Amino acid sequence: GERRDDAAPSDAQAFAIEQSLGYLVNRLARSMAHDLAEELRPVGIGIGQWAVLLFLWARDGLSQAELSRVVAIEPPTMVRTIDRMVRDGLVTRAPDAVDGRITRIHLTDHGRSLRHALVPKAEAVNASYLARLTATERGTLRRLLAKLLDRATSHEGTG
Repeated sequence: GERRDDAAPSDAQAFAIEQSLGYLVNRLARSMAHDLAEELRPVGIGIGQWAVLLFLWARDGLSQAELSRVVAIEPPTMVRTIDRMVRDGLVTRAPDAVDGRITRIHLTDHGRSLRHALVPKAEAVNASYLARLTATERGTLRRLLAKLLDRATSHEGTG
């Protein structure tokens, strides 16, 4: 077949997009989230609920606002996520003991118990991706990502 001259710019654009760090990191994150969601689905946990559980397992009793910030989702979405988690018996809502305007989110026994079943699933997904790299590459990747994230978080909230 004959090559059309107008095909060259789109080829160049596709190449540039696929070399973009943001594109690659986003694609990887989406792929990993999809694989984790497949592992969590049989247990009835969504990927948004997973993130909330992770932070509550680390520090139970975070406020709804704190969870929204650390999970990096908008407050209305967090409210809906927590509504589902309350409905599913994973967490409870309670007013803060000192400031009743603050709503604290606490794990139920059921929410706490899922940690032992779910953390290994997440570790397995991570391991399946990292298995494609050598030990040296894994260390380099972690170090470089931490370095990029350190710079990114030091610039958050400025500008």
